[in-house]
Amino acid sequence: MGPPKGATAGGVGSTGRGAPGADAGQTPGAVHGIIAPMSALSHSAPLRPPVALLCVLALGCGPTIRHTLATSDQRHITYEDLCHLQSWYDHRTASNAPPFRVVDEQSTETAQREPDESGRLRHVELGEGTYLIASREDRLRFNQLLRSEYDNLPSMAITGPEGSVRVHVSFWQTGTIRRIRPDVDVTVEANGSRHVLPSHPCVGEFLFGEQAYAMRRNVLEAERARARGEIPTAYLGDASVGDVTDAAVAGDAP
Repeated sequence: MGPPKGATAGGVGSTGRGAPGADAGQTPGAVHGIIAPMSALSHSAPLRPPVALLCVLALGCGPTIRHTLATSDQRHITYEDLCHLQSWYDHRTASNAPPFRVVDEQSTETAQREPDESGRLRHVELGEGTYLIASREDRLRFNQLLRSEYDNLPSMAITGPEGSVRVHVSFWQTGTIRRIRPDVDVTVEANGSRHVLPSHPCVGEFLFGEQAYAMRRNVLEAERARARGEIPTAYLGDASVGDVTDAAVAGDAP
């Protein structure tokens, strides 16, 4: 498997599982031909759909995005639970559900630096992978998410008692939080059929959001405890859920 679409592998370092690494002979520390600048992939930047997606949206043919979330940055999507995944993650945690199995995955650390969730400059990591959604309960929730966020979806045969779903995405990462790339399509394979969908941040939240939503739950519970007078007001101060979660992800929470 090659590098993510729109970029050439060959950054500072690379790792891979089930897929070959970066091509030999490329200059270390260089990533060329990225579709959008790294600032366009930043958690503080609005999503910028590719030109091909805009054409699809204009023509109305094939799957289209129902809720673009184009004016929302990535952190806001998580911390305001715009994908409505908190209760689902809570259920997975309570039932000790295993993480989605990685079928194949590779990533490359680039020379580019961007702020992470807490504002610290870190190397940007670009990658892609295929992830298996095996249990029927998870497939039902994934189907519900797709039906909520997309229009004109074909029948995907996702929710049957047997079978599995493979989702291939490209991602970017700074620090420990991984986000789906807005400039690369999502591929869903189910029961022998293959479907290409425009990128949507909620697909990434579904696949990669376990850590962020666990931290969000902890902060919500702490705020409720403070409101009941069970912990000192100074514990959280005037920080919002997003602010405290950002710090906690970086290991700076009180």
